[in-house]
Amino acid sequence: MATNKHALIRYRVIDRCLRNVDDQWNWQTLAEACASEIDSIMEEKITLSERTIKGDIQNMRNDKALGYFAPIEYDRKEKSYYYTNRSYSITESPINKSDRDQLKQMISLIRQYTGFTYLDGIGNIIQKMELLVYESMGTEKQYVHLDQPTQIPGQDWLDQLYDAIKTESAITIQYAPFDREPYAAKVSPYLLKEYKNRWYLYAYSHDKKGMRTYGLDRIKDIRSSLADYIQNDFFDPEAYFNDLIGVTLNPDAKKINVHFEVFAGQVNYIRTQPIHASQKEIRKETNSSVFTIEIIPNYELESTLLSFGETIQVLKPSSLKQKLKKRIASMNAAY
Repeated sequence: MATNKHALIRYRVIDRCLRNVDDQWNWQTLAEACASEIDSIMEEKITLSERTIKGDIQNMRNDKALGYFAPIEYDRKEKSYYYTNRSYSITESPINKSDRDQLKQMISLIRQYTGFTYLDGIGNIIQKMELLVYESMGTEKQYVHLDQPTQIPGQDWLDQLYDAIKTESAITIQYAPFDREPYAAKVSPYLLKEYKNRWYLYAYSHDKKGMRTYGLDRIKDIRSSLADYIQNDFFDPEAYFNDLIGVTLNPDAKKINVHFEVFAGQVNYIRTQPIHASQKEIRKETNSSVFTIEIIPNYELESTLLSFGETIQVLKPSSLKQKLKKRIASMNAAY
């Protein structure tokens, strides 16, 4: 990517200097001002070259991705850079605190999807937003921290898989499950899905004659295949994932009605953060409430219910109760 955090700081400092028309600014004085700011903000002592500063000025003038198109000229007599438009600034639209907080959250969310190189332009947009946020922050303390993974496992395969899905091309993946030996799988890819900071591929397995889910972090290689692409007549992703928690795929499974009782202090938590969009509260007691959800059963549903420990009890169906009992017994045996 063309820009980085140091560059963002340098652009900001050069902009601030050139708006100060009472001083003269050649590449050396601009370099000193930028180095001082980087040391102050990032606690890094650096020396900036003439090439770096002049490159920054050129980028601020002409880089279409940055979009500043700064009116910077050089006065040979004064030996100083200046703005021909004295009212110009790369941050000419200051943002307030509310806008800044929303921008910071949006930046964190968008950054999760920069694994797609076809979205490279997003990086420059993000960095311009970061510059606006940075410009408005001053010395303000941080009050909110967002979980922002810089590298989601397996995201290096996103572009190749995206292209195969878009062009409807069969591929062969070398897949290494956590609990089995690696194997080659010939698939027709249909969908990429992100869940809990991991990417998954939904595809039709030519060998298994059915739908399968593949974690991108377990894919070791992808090659094109001469096999015919199998069209997706097996499941509707939008409808399917509306009835599902997580990523475990079983297209033959049917929705079930799960009744569960929630005890004591956990009731308000479940009310305000439902386990699933279909959740309804059907009975209120003094120390508990009973809820229902309509959902396709899978491993993630079981894990979600078990994560609440003794504060949730599944009432029905009996098939789900038995699965949970077995898992609880296995956990108990481990201790």
